[in-house]
Amino acid sequence: MLKKFIKDQYFCGLDIGSQTIKASIVKLQDTQKPQLIGVFEERTSGYQQASIIDLGELSEAIHKVVVGLSKKASIKIKELQMGISGELVDKRFVSAAIPLVDRGSKEITARDIKKIQSQARALGLKMDEVVLHNFPQYYKVDDVNTALNPVGLYGRKLEVYTMLMVINDALLKNLTKAVNQAGFDVEHYYYSSFSSTDAILSKDYKQKGCIVINLGSHITDVLFFKDGHLRFYDKFSFGGAQVTDKIADVLNITFDLAEDIKKSYAQAVSTDVRADEEILIKKDQGYMPIKKEIILEAINPVITNMVDTITECISASGATRETHYGIVMTGGGVMLPGLPELIEGKTNLPVKVGKVTIAANRLHNSAKFAAAVGLAVARFNQVHQSPLQMSSGSPLMTRITLKVKELYQEYF
Repeated sequence: MLKKFIKDQYFCGLDIGSQTIKASIVKLQDTQKPQLIGVFEERTSGYQQASIIDLGELSEAIHKVVVGLSKKASIKIKELQMGISGELVDKRFVSAAIPLVDRGSKEITARDIKKIQSQARALGLKMDEVVLHNFPQYYKVDDVNTALNPVGLYGRKLEVYTMLMVINDALLKNLTKAVNQAGFDVEHYYYSSFSSTDAILSKDYKQKGCIVINLGSHITDVLFFKDGHLRFYDKFSFGGAQVTDKIADVLNITFDLAEDIKKSYAQAVSTDVRADEEILIKKDQGYMPIKKEIILEAINPVITNMVDTITECISASGATRETHYGIVMTGGGVMLPGLPELIEGKTNLPVKVGKVTIAANRLHNSAKFAAAVGLAVARFNQVHQSPLQMSSGSPLMTRITLKVKELYQEYF
């Protein structure tokens, strides 16, 4: 028998990638913590490199993934948390300022924070864009006090310097339409790489400093967390697909066959490979022997460029001096043997492959499902951290009292 509808106690994340579409279901436990119920993936159709080339094919692919997950978990799915990949996202730094009072000073409230963030979005957003996330970097009170959280401080003027993550409105509407045509509703949308950290990073990692590298098929995202906030973000137009393309070009084979060869034989370093070691690859009507060394030599320039670019990005960000936990890698590209060790050697920072921390059972290759799981967890966290939620640490009456106080300070 089907369980309760997903909106009651389940959250589903949908990660649309250029090569695969992944989905996950997270359940609310009695302990008020999320538990991963299951994941599912299928090959992507109708979507390539940030463009919907066939709306019907994409909708059908989404339908296959979500229905497959629904049957696997025996849960009826209606609403989804949709992920937006880095290739569709742009960042923009914006500063804004608002007066608090004409004379004297007032205590800064959450209402003031919402007001200045709204002002920053209005200043930094173009007519055809939608804000995915707003990441304040710091606030200034009266030009003299810099704070990460100015609530409770006194002042006459409040400023903010923030990083906006935006997407073209038409692109977002088209992706939403694809989900709707597949038979599902988009409850919320998030930047995938950022949401993936909800599944693989603890609060301590984000507080003390951690660099996250999400290596996708066409885009690699680099994020740096410190003091509980996203402090740096950059992206590059390379990923696992470039490695596959190189193999396909050198061996004159199809992309799909090259992808299979990459998964089976490619590696980032070739120290343990004999020069005469051969593999058989299917070509035309038969099989052809190829030296493994040819494959590794072909992809070596791609890997070197990838690692060098990531190293330069991390160095330029200043994160090297502030990170406590080093680098955590996610995405399907991290499964290339030797890549994490190669990046560790170049950056002189500890590197580990991210693992989904809420899985009830061991999740195979959990790094590649981090975004799909993180999307579900992000919505779970958003719902259960709502100011209207009643908890032992912050009862509803206390929240109402604070709201009344804010309104009094605003108008009297």
